[in-house]
Parts: sequence; structure tokens; C-alpha cells
Amino acid sequence: MKKVLIVLALVTAFAFATDSYFVEDQGPGGSGSDDLLQYDNGTGHWICYNIPYYGVWFDVVDFMPGAIGFDCDYAELVFYHHTSLPWDTDQISIELWNGDGAGATTIIRADDVTATHNTPQNLNYATPVALDRNFWLIANTTVYSTDMLPTGFYDEFANFTGVAHTFASDDGVLWDPITAASIEVNLMFRVEGTIITNALENGSWGAIKGLFR
Repeated sequence: MKKVLIVLALVTAFAFATDSYFVEDQGPGGSGSDDLLQYDNGTGHWICYNIPYYGVWFDVVDFMPGAIGFDCDYAELVFYHHTSLPWDTDQISIELWNGDGAGATTIIRADDVTATHNTPQNLNYATPVALDRNFWLIANTTVYSTDMLPTGFYDEFANFTGVAHTFASDDGVLWDPITAASIEVNLMFRVEGTIITNALENGSWGAIKGLFR
């Protein structure tokens, strides 16, 4: 009985309320680039809030079989400022982490971003960020906001893989899929860069990029 109570206590400690609004005015449409890796369908409909950390887990094998890594040139982010949920700040920390579907494990870098309403905005990396095959693009609202804001924008349907790739966390450690109307929706966070398919390519491509930057 004591063991059961401990488990229940842990579940309660990591539970958090994720609320959502459905918006009729659609998002900014497609990504505008075939080079972007994205799980969302390009049209936003949901705002999910009350989330300290939200983000997308990328597995580059979903986009190229046999891939072993990714060099990220920039991230594309879409936020939504709902009139019923005014932002206390437009500043947010955007983080790249390595980690698989179980969660983000190792932070690679963090950058401050000024969120804008319903507009794809780029976070450009002066030097490509080398990432594992599995990595995360995470919005950390705890750095600047006291109300877990600003809010990201989400599409309306599950993604093409049949596996959840958009998650929320109240502590940055334990992650749960984000759902709206019982559907696993996808955050409109994307990445652009070079998919690495073998170890030799990884080293060679990095050297070539260094020569021309």
C-alpha cells in the first residue's frame, strides 16, 4: 500500500492543467520552404496554455530513412496572441536539446526570442548547431513570464507519423503529449538545416561549412 501511495503522489506532483482555445482565423499557411522539417500541417487552429515548457521532438529518420544527425541552421516559430489571454511578456527562451521520445536530456543551446502574433519568425544560428538524430526544440516560458506565456500555435490534426511529437511539461523533465479536443495536435515549430546520413558526411560537411562561412 505504501508503494502505491508513493506512485500516486508522484503522478499528482507532475500533473498540470493544459487548456486550449480554438480559433477560426487560420494560421499563416504553409511553411514556404520545402527544406523545413515540420510535423504540423501548416495551418494553425489551437492555442494551448498553462504550460511552463512546450516543444517538438524531432526524429530525422521521419524525414530521411537512415539519418543519424542534423545540423540546424535556423528554427521557424509561430506564436499566437489571443485577446482572451493577454501576454505578460513577448520574450521567451527557445532551446535546442538532444533527447528521444522519452524526453529532452542534454541542452545544446538557448536563445532569447521576441514572439510575434501569428507570423512565422526565424531564429537564425550563425553557426549550424550539430544535433543528434533525435532532438527537441523547446519553448521555456519560465525565464521571463509569470503566466507561462507567450503561447505557441498548433494545428488541428495528428501528424503524418502516427506518433505524438508535440509535448508539454511542468518541470522540463517529464513530458506528456499535447492534445486539444482529444487530438494530438502539432506545435508550429520547425527546423531547417542539413540531415546527416553517415559519420563521414557529418565530419566532411562540417568542415566544408566552416570554409565558406
